[in-house]
Amino acid sequence: MQETVFCVDIGTSSIKTARISRDGKIISAARFRFPRRQRQASDWLDAYNLAVNTHSPTENLAALVISGNGPTLVSVNQGDMATSLLLWNEPCIESAEKPYTGTSLFIPRIQEFSRRFPAEYADARWLLSGPEYLIYALTGNAVTILPEKRFESAYWTQETLTENKLSPEKAPPFIPSGATVGTTMVGSQKNIPVIAGGPDFFVALAGTGAFEPGRACDRAGTSEGLNVCTKEPVFYSGIRTLPSVLKDYWNASWLLPDSGAIFHDYRKASGNSGTPYPALMKTILDSPIHPINKNLHPGREVVEKIGFSVRLGMETLALATGYSPEYYLSGGQARNELWNQMKADITGGVFVLTATADGELMGGAVIASPALGWYPSILDASRALVREYKRFEPNQENHHQYTEKYLAWKALHHETI
Repeated sequence: MQETVFCVDIGTSSIKTARISRDGKIISAARFRFPRRQRQASDWLDAYNLAVNTHSPTENLAALVISGNGPTLVSVNQGDMATSLLLWNEPCIESAEKPYTGTSLFIPRIQEFSRRFPAEYADARWLLSGPEYLIYALTGNAVTILPEKRFESAYWTQETLTENKLSPEKAPPFIPSGATVGTTMVGSQKNIPVIAGGPDFFVALAGTGAFEPGRACDRAGTSEGLNVCTKEPVFYSGIRTLPSVLKDYWNASWLLPDSGAIFHDYRKASGNSGTPYPALMKTILDSPIHPINKNLHPGREVVEKIGFSVRLGMETLALATGYSPEYYLSGGQARNELWNQMKADITGGVFVLTATADGELMGGAVIASPALGWYPSILDASRALVREYKRFEPNQENHHQYTEKYLAWKALHHETI
């Protein structure tokens, strides 16, 4: 039997896990939702332990690889106890301090953490994000996973932390994605290597192969990010450019901070919390695009606006990068094939589902492969492991109808921004 890697990704609302073989086969996969209350670091540990018990991933296990969202922050005190936690998407409270204007994604979140939890911040030995906290809990080693050297400005330096009146000693040392951090016990198996995956968006790029120029990834869960790999940095209104997985390239992204959350809120407000997503989407899709009585299904109104926002992002990225790519899907939204097709109809683009909707998990296997000796590089690993499962191409009749509505929405959208 082939060796496997146990991939774990900490999301906003759940932990996703899978056992993946060296040839890219999904041996088992499971997702565990966190309790619906203020997040605690113990939620991550509890969900991880539940995953271990569910998968029993000890047979031929080569490594554990951990990734997750950021910049979520949790403080660990001098007694090695997790104290307070700030999720990446929690809004900042008003402050009289001068707002941060630099390039770091982490410094403004650390500042917010220190304002909300001054005692915990002062007492903190370490500030860790979700995946690094789980690594610390399992190995005792405090690290910060730096996806690639060029990301340093998006994280911090000793100087930028000091300039912003933050404590550099609370920031663990950087290690690269794919590095072996330590070992841990998984189930009954001792001394299993723990490999640093990295931030979820970065790992998803690896898991969808979106790190060669012109390749693209639509990573959609609670939030959504459209990503296109480019040869050069992109400077364009609304586009965020960060380094790509490979050192010679860049990643241009368009962010939709709440596309999944908007639909979740509609589902709850409409009394459909217990209705499975596919069943609810079928009801929406069975309603007419242009109803005779002008009474548009409220759910259709919600998802069309989400789809229009996606189309606007795709069009902007096409203008900014010069590419009009197929988008490889990743994230919780990708599991809903009806939505994938509707997204293709609205945007006119092609969307591709791979063997797993969770690109972060396949990305974990891709990133771990060189350290395990499975493949010489992550590019070789991605080409071997990432396989197309299903394509979603636009229905041209539907696309024409949606285009009429999109142009009206776009005109109104630009009037209100």
